[in-house]
Amino acid sequence: MLKREEILAKTELKKKSVTVDEWGGDVFVSEMSGTMRDAWEQTLREKDSSGNLLSPRAKLVAFTVVDEKGERIFTNEDIPFIGRLSSASLEKVCSAAMELNGLGVRDVEKAKKN
Repeated sequence: MLKREEILAKTELKKKSVTVDEWGGDVFVSEMSGTMRDAWEQTLREKDSSGNLLSPRAKLVAFTVVDEKGERIFTNEDIPFIGRLSSASLEKVCSAAMELNGLGVRDVEKAKKN
């Protein structure tokens, strides 16, 4: 049986390299920690200054694209700019992020409603 210390030591998150031709190279996409997923879900309900919801894909990209050390390369302030990138590029990254984080379309819709 696992001990408390063994469980709490499991902080390394999975990541995978994704080729995004539209961006001219590869990026790392990471699994989210529980805290990070909670923060991402919170952003799904946030609106811009005009009262519009920002792109859920852009938000997922912002929260899951990381550097070699597993640190986010985008901030929440980058989300409107990420949303302007090609949908094909966002879909590649989002597909990997959804796979790594056990997300389905229904999960995203449910998080937006809650």
